[in-house]
Formats: sequence, C-alpha cells, structure tokens
Amino acid sequence: MQIRFTHLLKEYWQLHLAMVSLVIAVFLNQLSTGIFAFKYYDTAFRLAIFTPILWITLAIPLKYLKKVQWAFMVGVFGTVIKTYVITEGGTVRPPNIGFLATIPFSGMALLFGAIVIVSIGWTEHRNKLLIVLKILVGLIGVYITILSQTRGSWIAIPFFIMGIFIFSNSLRSRHRIAILVLVVSALALFATFSNVIQNRLTAAKADVSMYVNNKSEDTSLGIRLQLWNASLQLFKENPFFGVGRAHFIDGLKVLCVRKVISLTTTSYSHSHNEILFNMATLGLFGLLGIISIYFIPAYYFARELNQPDRELRTTAGMGLTVCLGFLILGLTDMMFFWNVTGGIYSMSIATFFACVIKRKKELKWIAP
Repeated sequence: MQIRFTHLLKEYWQLHLAMVSLVIAVFLNQLSTGIFAFKYYDTAFRLAIFTPILWITLAIPLKYLKKVQWAFMVGVFGTVIKTYVITEGGTVRPPNIGFLATIPFSGMALLFGAIVIVSIGWTEHRNKLLIVLKILVGLIGVYITILSQTRGSWIAIPFFIMGIFIFSNSLRSRHRIAILVLVVSALALFATFSNVIQNRLTAAKADVSMYVNNKSEDTSLGIRLQLWNASLQLFKENPFFGVGRAHFIDGLKVLCVRKVISLTTTSYSHSHNEILFNMATLGLFGLLGIISIYFIPAYYFARELNQPDRELRTTAGMGLTVCLGFLILGLTDMMFFWNVTGGIYSMSIATFFACVIKRKKELKWIAP
C-alpha cells in the first residue's frame, strides 16, 4: 500500500505543518533581523523531514516496520555497556557520553526503555520470554540514569511510569500492575542501596539550601533557575521573533550587566528547558512551534488509544511515549539542541504513525 504524496499532505496537513513549524519560526526570526544563516535551520530541518520519512515508511510492509522495537532494545543494551565503561561503573560523571551530553544521553536511554515496555502489546501473550526481556530492557533504561547520575532523568521517571501504565492499555490489568510493582520495587532498591543516588540527592538539597539562603546562585540548580528566568526576560523583551539562537549568549551577557543573572550563567549556550529556549530565541512563533511539535502528533496518537484492536492501541501508546517523553525530558534539558535527537524524534513519530495508518488499512480489508 502506497499513498500518494499529495494525498498524504492533504489528509494530515495539521501534522505536517506542526513538524515544519520551527523552520517557519527560524525564517521569521531571520527575516526580522535581516541576517540569514543556514546553520540555524539544522535542528528544525531534522524535525521537518518527518513528511518524506512518513511517505517512505508507508511503502514498507507493516511486519517489517514493527521490527523497529528491536532497534530500541539493542539501543538500550548498547547504551548500558557504553555508559558502564565511560562512567567506570557509575563512579564518575563525565560531561559527555560519546557524541551526546550526559543528560540527553541518559534521557534517551530512559525513553527507549519505556518504548520497549509499551511494545509488549505487540508481543503474543504466550511469548513469556520476550515479555520478560522487554521488562528487563525497561529496568536497564532506569539503571542507565543511575550510572550517569542524571537527576533530570530521575525527575522524569515517575511520569514515565504513569505514562507506561496508561499507554499500555493493550495489556491485561494484572500484567500492568505486575510491571508497575516490579519497576517501583526496583527503584526503591536502587534508592535505598545506591550511594550514587543518595550522594546526588544530598547535593541537590545543598544546592537548594544555598540558593534559597542567598549563599550562592551558581549551583547546578541555581544556574538552571537563572537560565529559566533569563529566558523569560528575553522573551518579554523580544516577544514576537525572539533574539535568535546566534544572539542567545549575547542576551545573557546583557542581563548579567543588568545584574539579572550571574557571570557564570552567561557561559551556557541554552536554557536547559526546551520550551523556554524556543521562546527566548524564536519568540511567540518558537513557542507555538515547539508546543505543536509535541502535542499535534500526540493528539493523532491519543485518539487511537480506545481502538478495539490491541496492535493499534499499542502502536498509539508507543507514539505517545515518544511525544510526551520528549516533552517531559525537555523540561529540565534541551533534547532538540542535539541534532541526532531531533532526527530520532521525527523518524520515530513517522514510523509509528505509518504503523497506525497501515494497521487501520489492514483492519478495513479483513472486516466482514
């Protein structure tokens, strides 16, 4: 089954518009300044390639598209090995793991693990071994966040657990409860016996105390709060088109001179928050763009969650996990700041959406 490209654009125009929205926002920002630079379109274009990717994936048989679940599983296994080696078993916390900063690297591992658990709905009930393997992969995703000592990912874990419980409605209730109990028990064990978690939480408490008592603004938490405040200030002063990505640091320096933020904070190249960064750099159009990128695809997946077909519900749940997972992780760091993660988002959304379209076509063919 292959859908004509023009029909695909017409049928799902809201989705395609959402995925190119940041390209439009970057163009409007550069049009407002009169300064054009192609390099600032890089991340936006990686999201915008959703449309051709979707069209291409629709030409692939559904049984092959579903093998993407193995890619996520292999990704988690490869990631845990790499993380264990680079962090020396969790004893050191490097700023980067491979070509990614540690925080988004950890977040992607957690997201991959969550997708794999939701994909249990693609697995036949009698295939107990594969179901157990998928649950193990989900737990490994959590373990990677502990090895990498990323508190931002830890904050996201409860939301991922709730999402998995809701989006896995293709599983029997007792199975979902069993998975929930297993994951929560594993987290409790990690929190009780892991020195890494205890040390990082103690450091977080110290950061909060120092910031609240005005002893230091330049703690890990304090810098984030300053960046968020600075981003809001830049948005208020440049509400329509933003300051542009090229001038974000310049904007921070101006705020430093005005005593709004500390000198240390001016060395950061982004806001540590996806929504606030797009507001600061691209203004109102950036805000609308990033919100659309999260929620328009999420809407298309969410409306399939109540379908009677188990496979269709599972696919929708996996797509929702990607959309809302990026949203949650983007509240404490920049997931689309790194080009590779933008590509993962657009390709994952396209693949799962193609699975939804093709499965619905199959159901029409087999309907009496």
